[in-house]
Amino acid sequence: MAKGFKKIALALVAVGLSLMLLLTGAIPVYGAEPAREIAVGVRGSWTGPLVDAVGPYASGTLDYFRYLNETQGGINGVPIKAIWYDNHSETTKDIFAHKRFVAAGVVLEYSYVAPGTWATLPLQVRDEVPLFGNNIAEGMNTIPQWVWASVPPWNCMHASFISWAKENWAEGERERPPRFGYVAYNDPAAIFEGREGIPEFCNKIGVEWVGHEVVPILTVDTSTELLRLAAKKPDWVYVHAYASPLVVIIKDAARLQLREEGIRFCATPHAIDRTVVNTTGAAAAEGWYSLRTVPSPWEEEFLGGIKAPEMAVERQYIKKYRGLEPEEQSEWFPGGWMVAKIGAEGIRRALEKVGIENLTGRAVRDGIFSIKDFDTGILSHLVTLTDDKPYFVDDMLLYQVQQGKIVPVVSPIPYILPSEFDVKL
Repeated sequence: MAKGFKKIALALVAVGLSLMLLLTGAIPVYGAEPAREIAVGVRGSWTGPLVDAVGPYASGTLDYFRYLNETQGGINGVPIKAIWYDNHSETTKDIFAHKRFVAAGVVLEYSYVAPGTWATLPLQVRDEVPLFGNNIAEGMNTIPQWVWASVPPWNCMHASFISWAKENWAEGERERPPRFGYVAYNDPAAIFEGREGIPEFCNKIGVEWVGHEVVPILTVDTSTELLRLAAKKPDWVYVHAYASPLVVIIKDAARLQLREEGIRFCATPHAIDRTVVNTTGAAAAEGWYSLRTVPSPWEEEFLGGIKAPEMAVERQYIKKYRGLEPEEQSEWFPGGWMVAKIGAEGIRRALEKVGIENLTGRAVRDGIFSIKDFDTGILSHLVTLTDDKPYFVDDMLLYQVQQGKIVPVVSPIPYILPSEFDVKL
Protein backbone atom coordinates (compact mmCIF):
# COMPACT_ATOMS: atom_id res chain seq x y z
CA MET A 1 0.00 0.00 0.00
CA ALA A 2 2.82 2.36 0.95
CA LYS A 3 4.54 1.73 -2.34
CA GLY A 4 1.31 2.56 -4.17
CA PHE A 5 0.94 5.88 -2.36
CA LYS A 6 4.60 6.65 -3.10
CA LYS A 7 4.06 6.10 -6.82
CA ILE A 8 0.99 8.33 -6.77
CA ALA A 9 2.88 11.02 -4.90
CA LEU A 10 5.76 10.95 -7.37
CA ALA A 11 3.30 11.15 -10.24
CA LEU A 12 1.61 14.20 -8.70
CA VAL A 13 4.99 15.88 -8.17
CA ALA A 14 5.90 15.24 -11.85
CA VAL A 15 2.59 16.69 -13.02
CA GLY A 16 3.08 19.68 -10.76
CA LEU A 17 6.57 20.33 -12.08
CA SER A 18 5.34 20.03 -15.64
CA LEU A 19 2.58 22.55 -14.99
CA MET A 20 5.08 24.94 -13.40
CA LEU A 21 7.37 24.68 -16.42
CA LEU A 22 4.50 25.30 -18.79
CA LEU A 23 3.27 28.28 -16.82
CA THR A 24 6.68 29.87 -16.38
CA GLY A 25 7.30 29.38 -20.08
CA ALA A 26 4.20 31.45 -20.76
CA ILE A 27 5.10 34.22 -18.35
CA PRO A 28 7.08 37.13 -19.89
CA VAL A 29 10.56 37.54 -18.45
CA TYR A 30 11.01 41.26 -18.17
CA GLY A 31 14.43 42.68 -18.78
CA ALA A 32 15.55 39.88 -21.12
CA GLU A 33 16.62 40.94 -24.61
CA PRO A 34 14.58 39.17 -27.33
CA ALA A 35 16.52 37.32 -30.01
CA ARG A 36 17.17 39.75 -32.85
CA GLU A 37 18.50 39.23 -36.35
CA ILE A 38 17.85 40.37 -39.91
CA ALA A 39 17.27 37.57 -42.40
CA VAL A 40 18.18 38.00 -46.07
CA GLY A 41 17.99 35.35 -48.80
CA VAL A 42 20.57 34.83 -51.56
CA ARG A 43 19.78 32.68 -54.60
CA GLY A 44 23.04 31.76 -56.30
CA SER A 45 24.30 29.35 -58.94
CA TRP A 46 27.20 27.51 -57.34
CA THR A 47 26.53 24.63 -59.72
CA GLY A 48 25.18 24.50 -63.26
CA PRO A 49 26.10 26.21 -66.54
CA LEU A 50 26.43 29.71 -65.03
CA VAL A 51 28.55 28.71 -62.05
CA ASP A 52 31.61 30.77 -63.09
CA ALA A 53 29.54 33.96 -63.27
CA VAL A 54 26.64 33.79 -60.85
CA GLY A 55 28.53 31.74 -58.25
CA PRO A 56 31.16 34.38 -57.33
CA TYR A 57 28.60 37.19 -57.77
CA ALA A 58 26.39 35.63 -55.08
CA SER A 59 29.44 34.79 -52.96
CA GLY A 60 30.43 38.46 -52.99
CA THR A 61 27.00 39.28 -51.55
CA LEU A 62 27.34 36.69 -48.78
CA ASP A 63 30.86 37.86 -47.97
CA TYR A 64 29.75 41.48 -47.53
CA PHE A 65 27.08 40.52 -45.00
CA ARG A 66 29.65 38.38 -43.17
CA TYR A 67 32.00 41.37 -43.16
CA LEU A 68 29.27 43.59 -41.68
CA ASN A 69 28.61 41.07 -38.91
CA GLU A 70 32.32 40.79 -38.07
CA THR A 71 33.24 44.46 -38.19
CA GLN A 72 30.03 46.27 -37.21
CA GLY A 73 27.89 43.65 -35.49
CA GLY A 74 25.52 43.69 -38.47
CA ILE A 75 23.38 46.69 -39.40
CA ASN A 76 22.96 49.23 -36.58
CA GLY A 77 24.17 46.49 -34.26
CA VAL A 78 21.60 43.93 -35.40
CA PRO A 79 23.24 40.78 -36.83
CA ILE A 80 22.42 39.59 -40.35
CA LYS A 81 21.42 36.02 -41.06
CA ALA A 82 22.23 35.41 -44.72
CA ILE A 83 20.47 32.30 -46.03
CA TRP A 84 21.63 30.92 -49.38
CA TYR A 85 20.17 28.50 -51.88
CA ASP A 86 21.83 26.97 -54.96
CA ASN A 87 19.31 27.31 -57.80
CA HIS A 88 21.52 25.61 -60.41
CA SER A 89 20.28 28.40 -62.78
CA GLU A 90 16.87 26.71 -62.84
CA THR A 91 13.71 28.82 -62.61
CA THR A 92 11.73 26.22 -60.67
CA LYS A 93 14.40 26.21 -57.98
CA ASP A 94 14.12 29.99 -57.69
CA ILE A 95 10.45 29.54 -56.81
CA PHE A 96 11.33 26.92 -54.19
CA ALA A 97 14.08 29.15 -52.79
CA HIS A 98 11.68 32.09 -52.44
CA LYS A 99 9.17 29.99 -50.51
CA ARG A 100 11.92 28.72 -48.24
CA PHE A 101 13.17 32.26 -47.63
CA VAL A 102 9.68 33.57 -46.81
CA ALA A 103 9.23 30.76 -44.28
CA ALA A 104 12.52 31.88 -42.70
CA GLY A 105 11.30 35.48 -42.43
CA VAL A 106 13.61 37.21 -44.88
CA VAL A 107 13.08 40.93 -45.49
CA LEU A 108 15.22 41.08 -48.66
CA GLU A 109 16.15 38.63 -51.43
CA TYR A 110 18.88 38.50 -54.05
CA SER A 111 18.64 36.81 -57.46
CA TYR A 112 21.12 37.12 -60.34
CA VAL A 113 19.34 35.50 -63.30
CA ALA A 114 16.43 37.28 -65.03
CA PRO A 115 14.14 34.24 -65.58
CA GLY A 116 14.22 33.57 -61.85
CA THR A 117 13.26 37.18 -61.17
CA TRP A 118 10.32 37.00 -63.55
CA ALA A 119 9.22 33.67 -62.10
CA THR A 120 8.97 34.95 -58.53
CA LEU A 121 7.85 38.54 -59.21
CA PRO A 122 4.17 37.82 -58.39
CA LEU A 123 5.34 36.11 -55.20
CA GLN A 124 7.51 39.10 -54.23
CA VAL A 125 4.45 41.33 -54.54
CA ARG A 126 2.16 38.91 -52.70
CA ASP A 127 4.63 38.23 -49.89
CA GLU A 128 5.94 41.81 -49.80
CA VAL A 129 9.63 40.88 -50.03
CA PRO A 130 11.84 43.20 -52.15
CA LEU A 131 14.18 41.48 -54.61
CA PHE A 132 17.47 42.48 -56.17
CA GLY A 133 17.16 41.18 -59.73
CA ASN A 134 20.46 42.16 -61.42
CA ASN A 135 18.83 43.89 -64.41
CA ILE A 136 15.48 45.58 -64.59
CA ALA A 137 13.17 44.81 -67.49
CA GLU A 138 9.77 45.71 -68.80
CA GLY A 139 7.37 43.40 -67.03
CA MET A 140 9.26 43.74 -63.75
CA ASN A 141 7.58 47.05 -62.95
CA THR A 142 4.97 46.97 -60.19
CA ILE A 143 3.16 49.58 -58.09
CA PRO A 144 4.88 49.99 -55.72
CA GLN A 145 8.15 48.68 -57.16
CA TRP A 146 9.37 45.42 -55.57
CA VAL A 147 12.36 44.66 -57.83
CA TRP A 148 15.51 46.79 -57.87
CA ALA A 149 18.57 46.15 -59.99
CA SER A 150 22.07 47.21 -61.02
CA VAL A 151 21.37 48.00 -64.65
CA PRO A 152 18.54 48.96 -67.01
CA PRO A 153 17.06 46.57 -69.60
CA TRP A 154 19.54 44.60 -71.71
CA ASN A 155 18.55 46.41 -74.90
CA CYS A 156 19.65 49.70 -73.32
CA MET A 157 23.16 48.31 -72.82
CA HIS A 158 23.16 46.77 -76.30
CA ALA A 159 22.10 50.09 -77.83
CA SER A 160 24.63 52.02 -75.75
CA PHE A 161 27.43 49.91 -77.16
CA ILE A 162 26.17 50.30 -80.74
CA SER A 163 26.01 54.06 -80.29
CA TRP A 164 29.59 54.13 -78.95
CA ALA A 165 30.85 51.88 -81.77
CA LYS A 166 29.24 54.11 -84.38
CA GLU A 167 30.74 57.27 -82.85
CA ASN A 168 34.16 55.60 -82.82
CA TRP A 169 33.93 54.17 -86.34
CA ALA A 170 37.23 55.44 -87.68
CA GLU A 171 36.79 58.18 -90.23
CA GLY A 172 37.82 56.85 -93.60
CA GLU A 173 37.88 53.27 -92.30
CA ARG A 174 34.82 52.47 -94.38
CA GLU A 175 32.84 54.37 -96.93
CA ARG A 176 29.64 53.13 -95.28
CA PRO A 177 28.14 52.94 -91.79
CA PRO A 178 29.08 49.94 -89.62
CA ARG A 179 27.02 46.74 -89.67
CA PHE A 180 25.91 45.05 -86.45
CA GLY A 181 24.84 41.50 -85.63
CA TYR A 182 23.76 39.80 -82.43
CA VAL A 183 24.31 36.36 -80.87
CA ALA A 184 22.32 35.35 -77.79
CA TYR A 185 22.17 32.19 -75.78
CA ASN A 186 18.75 30.60 -75.34
CA ASP A 187 17.52 32.72 -72.47
CA PRO A 188 14.34 34.86 -72.71
CA ALA A 189 16.10 37.98 -71.43
CA ALA A 190 18.86 37.59 -74.02
CA ILE A 191 16.66 36.59 -76.96
CA PHE A 192 13.81 39.05 -76.55
CA GLU A 193 14.76 41.89 -74.23
CA GLY A 194 18.35 42.06 -75.48
CA ARG A 195 17.17 42.47 -79.09
CA GLU A 196 13.89 44.33 -78.61
CA GLY A 197 13.91 47.61 -80.52
CA ILE A 198 17.56 47.22 -81.58
CA PRO A 199 16.91 46.93 -85.38
CA GLU A 200 14.80 50.09 -85.19
CA PHE A 201 17.43 51.85 -83.07
CA CYS A 202 20.11 50.98 -85.65
CA ASN A 203 17.98 52.43 -88.41
CA LYS A 204 17.35 55.55 -86.33
CA ILE A 205 21.05 56.34 -85.79
CA GLY A 206 22.09 55.40 -89.31
CA VAL A 207 23.82 52.01 -88.90
CA GLU A 208 22.89 48.66 -90.42
CA TRP A 209 21.41 45.72 -88.52
CA VAL A 210 22.20 42.43 -90.26
CA GLY A 211 20.35 40.01 -87.97
CA HIS A 212 20.73 37.72 -84.99
CA GLU A 213 21.36 34.09 -84.03
CA VAL A 214 20.40 32.04 -80.97
CA VAL A 215 22.62 29.28 -79.53
CA PRO A 216 21.69 26.71 -76.85
CA ILE A 217 22.79 27.29 -73.25
CA LEU A 218 24.11 23.74 -73.13
CA THR A 219 26.14 23.64 -76.31
CA VAL A 220 29.42 22.22 -77.58
CA ASP A 221 29.43 23.83 -81.04
CA THR A 222 28.12 27.15 -82.35
CA SER A 223 29.76 27.01 -85.80
CA THR A 224 26.49 26.92 -87.73
CA GLU A 225 25.08 30.01 -86.04
CA LEU A 226 28.36 31.97 -86.29
CA LEU A 227 28.90 31.14 -89.95
CA ARG A 228 25.32 32.04 -90.80
CA LEU A 229 25.76 35.44 -89.18
CA ALA A 230 29.24 35.95 -90.62
CA ALA A 231 27.83 35.42 -94.12
CA LYS A 232 25.89 38.67 -93.63
CA LYS A 233 29.18 40.58 -93.28
CA PRO A 234 28.79 42.30 -89.90
CA ASP A 235 31.54 44.59 -88.68
CA TRP A 236 30.55 44.09 -85.05
CA VAL A 237 28.84 41.18 -83.30
CA TYR A 238 27.41 41.81 -79.85
CA VAL A 239 27.25 38.58 -77.83
CA HIS A 240 24.84 38.01 -74.96
CA ALA A 241 26.07 34.83 -73.27
CA TYR A 242 27.83 33.94 -70.06
CA ALA A 243 30.10 31.22 -68.68
CA SER A 244 30.27 27.92 -70.63
CA PRO A 245 28.17 28.98 -73.68
CA LEU A 246 30.38 32.04 -74.12
CA VAL A 247 33.51 29.90 -73.93
CA VAL A 248 32.20 27.78 -76.81
CA ILE A 249 31.37 30.88 -78.88
CA ILE A 250 34.83 32.42 -78.35
CA LYS A 251 36.61 29.18 -79.23
CA ASP A 252 34.48 28.64 -82.34
CA ALA A 253 34.97 32.24 -83.53
CA ALA A 254 38.74 31.74 -83.21
CA ARG A 255 38.71 28.37 -84.97
CA LEU A 256 36.63 29.84 -87.82
CA GLN A 257 39.02 32.83 -87.99
CA LEU A 258 36.17 35.34 -87.93
CA ARG A 259 38.30 38.10 -86.44
CA GLU A 260 40.75 37.63 -89.29
CA GLU A 261 37.81 38.34 -91.61
CA GLY A 262 37.38 41.73 -89.94
CA ILE A 263 34.57 40.89 -87.51
CA ARG A 264 34.90 42.44 -84.06
CA PHE A 265 33.20 41.01 -80.99
CA CYS A 266 31.87 42.59 -77.82
CA ALA A 267 30.31 40.61 -74.96
CA THR A 268 27.50 41.75 -72.67
CA PRO A 269 28.43 43.24 -69.24
CA HIS A 270 30.93 41.22 -67.20
CA ALA A 271 30.67 38.22 -69.53
CA ILE A 272 34.42 38.05 -70.18
CA ASP A 273 36.45 37.52 -67.05
CA ARG A 274 39.74 35.83 -66.28
CA THR A 275 38.04 32.43 -65.91
CA VAL A 276 36.66 32.70 -69.44
CA VAL A 277 40.02 33.79 -70.89
CA ASN A 278 41.88 31.02 -69.05
CA THR A 279 39.40 28.46 -70.36
CA THR A 280 39.37 29.62 -73.98
CA GLY A 281 43.08 30.38 -74.06
CA ALA A 282 44.47 33.88 -74.43
CA ALA A 283 44.93 33.56 -78.21
CA ALA A 284 41.26 32.71 -78.81
CA ALA A 285 39.98 35.62 -76.67
CA GLU A 286 42.54 38.15 -77.95
CA GLY A 287 40.89 41.38 -79.09
CA TRP A 288 37.44 40.61 -77.67
CA TYR A 289 35.69 43.49 -75.89
CA SER A 290 33.37 43.25 -72.89
CA LEU A 291 31.29 45.79 -71.07
CA ARG A 292 31.47 46.19 -67.29
CA THR A 293 29.86 48.21 -64.53
CA VAL A 294 32.56 47.96 -61.83
CA PRO A 295 36.36 47.67 -61.86
CA SER A 296 38.29 44.42 -61.49
CA PRO A 297 39.24 43.38 -57.92
CA TRP A 298 42.89 44.40 -58.42
CA GLU A 299 42.00 47.91 -59.67
CA GLU A 300 41.73 50.92 -57.38
CA GLU A 301 40.44 53.57 -59.76
CA PHE A 302 38.64 54.12 -63.05
CA LEU A 303 40.14 55.46 -66.23
CA GLY A 304 40.34 59.18 -65.66
CA GLY A 305 41.47 58.81 -62.05
CA ILE A 306 38.15 58.42 -60.18
CA LYS A 307 38.95 56.43 -57.03
CA ALA A 308 37.15 53.27 -55.88
CA PRO A 309 38.21 53.01 -52.20
CA GLU A 310 35.80 50.17 -51.33
CA MET A 311 37.77 47.87 -53.64
CA ALA A 312 40.59 47.71 -51.07
CA VAL A 313 38.13 46.56 -48.38
CA GLU A 314 36.60 43.99 -50.72
CA ARG A 315 40.02 42.62 -51.67
CA GLN A 316 41.09 42.32 -48.04
CA TYR A 317 38.07 40.35 -46.90
CA ILE A 318 37.73 38.15 -49.98
CA LYS A 319 41.34 37.16 -49.29
CA LYS A 320 40.53 36.54 -45.63
CA TYR A 321 37.40 34.48 -46.34
CA ARG A 322 38.47 32.63 -49.46
CA GLY A 323 42.26 32.70 -49.40
CA LEU A 324 42.45 34.43 -52.78
CA GLU A 325 44.97 37.11 -53.69
CA PRO A 326 43.52 40.08 -55.61
CA GLU A 327 44.83 38.74 -58.94
CA GLU A 328 43.10 35.41 -58.20
CA GLN A 329 39.71 36.87 -57.32
CA SER A 330 36.83 36.66 -59.76
CA GLU A 331 35.80 39.91 -61.43
CA TRP A 332 32.26 39.09 -60.25
CA PHE A 333 33.05 39.49 -56.55
CA PRO A 334 32.95 43.34 -56.47
CA GLY A 335 29.47 43.45 -58.03
CA GLY A 336 28.04 41.06 -55.45
CA TRP A 337 29.75 42.99 -52.65
CA MET A 338 28.36 46.28 -53.97
CA VAL A 339 24.71 45.18 -54.26
CA ALA A 340 24.87 43.78 -50.73
CA LYS A 341 26.18 47.15 -49.51
CA ILE A 342 23.29 48.98 -51.20
CA GLY A 343 20.76 46.50 -49.79
CA ALA A 344 22.26 46.98 -46.32
CA GLU A 345 21.81 50.73 -46.71
CA GLY A 346 18.12 50.17 -47.48
CA ILE A 347 17.79 47.98 -44.38
CA ARG A 348 19.60 50.58 -42.27
CA ARG A 349 17.15 53.26 -43.38
CA ALA A 350 14.22 50.98 -42.58
CA LEU A 351 15.62 50.18 -39.10
CA GLU A 352 16.01 53.86 -38.28
CA LYS A 353 12.42 54.49 -39.32
CA VAL A 354 10.54 51.52 -37.82
CA GLY A 355 12.97 49.68 -35.52
CA ILE A 356 13.86 46.00 -35.44
CA GLU A 357 10.53 45.01 -33.89
CA ASN A 358 8.62 46.37 -36.91
CA LEU A 359 11.13 45.51 -39.63
CA THR A 360 9.30 44.00 -42.60
CA GLY A 361 9.89 43.51 -46.30
CA ARG A 362 7.72 46.53 -47.01
CA ALA A 363 9.75 48.70 -44.65
CA VAL A 364 12.98 47.54 -46.36
CA ARG A 365 11.42 48.19 -49.78
CA ASP A 366 10.64 51.75 -48.70
CA GLY A 367 14.19 52.11 -47.37
CA ILE A 368 15.77 50.92 -50.62
CA PHE A 369 13.72 53.26 -52.75
CA SER A 370 14.58 56.22 -50.52
CA ILE A 371 18.32 55.86 -51.19
CA LYS A 372 19.71 59.07 -52.65
CA ASP A 373 23.29 60.05 -53.48
CA PHE A 374 24.76 57.00 -51.71
CA ASP A 375 28.47 56.42 -52.21
CA THR A 376 29.28 52.73 -52.73
CA GLY A 377 33.01 53.37 -53.04
CA ILE A 378 32.97 51.10 -56.09
CA LEU A 379 30.95 52.93 -58.74
CA SER A 380 32.16 56.09 -60.44
CA HIS A 381 28.97 57.92 -59.39
CA LEU A 382 26.54 58.18 -56.48
CA VAL A 383 23.52 55.86 -56.22
CA THR A 384 19.90 56.96 -56.22
CA LEU A 385 16.96 54.54 -56.41
CA THR A 386 13.31 55.47 -57.00
CA ASP A 387 10.16 53.67 -58.10
CA ASP A 388 10.55 55.36 -61.49
CA LYS A 389 14.24 54.46 -61.80
CA PRO A 390 14.75 51.12 -60.01
CA TYR A 391 18.32 50.58 -61.28
CA PHE A 392 21.39 52.42 -60.03
CA VAL A 393 24.27 52.01 -62.53
CA ASP A 394 24.25 54.98 -64.90
CA ASP A 395 27.08 54.13 -67.26
CA MET A 396 29.37 51.33 -68.43
CA LEU A 397 33.05 50.63 -68.80
CA LEU A 398 34.60 48.96 -71.85
CA TYR A 399 37.39 46.40 -71.41
CA GLN A 400 39.41 44.45 -73.98
CA VAL A 401 41.46 41.28 -73.89
CA GLN A 402 45.05 42.24 -74.73
CA GLN A 403 47.82 39.63 -74.58
CA GLY A 404 45.78 37.52 -72.17
CA LYS A 405 44.92 40.38 -69.82
CA ILE A 406 41.57 42.16 -69.54
CA VAL A 407 42.28 45.88 -69.51
CA PRO A 408 40.06 48.99 -69.42
CA VAL A 409 39.97 50.93 -72.67
CA VAL A 410 36.96 53.27 -72.38
CA SER A 411 35.19 54.85 -69.40
CA PRO A 412 32.40 55.77 -69.14
CA ILE A 413 29.83 54.96 -71.83
CA PRO A 414 26.46 56.51 -70.90
CA TYR A 415 23.32 54.41 -71.18
CA ILE A 416 20.74 54.83 -73.87
CA LEU A 417 17.67 55.30 -71.66
CA PRO A 418 14.63 52.95 -71.64
CA SER A 419 12.49 55.76 -73.07
CA GLU A 420 14.28 55.20 -76.40
CA PHE A 421 12.44 51.87 -76.59
CA ASP A 422 9.12 53.03 -75.11
CA VAL A 423 9.89 50.93 -72.01
CA LYS A 424 8.07 52.07 -68.87
CA LEU A 425 9.84 51.26 -65.60
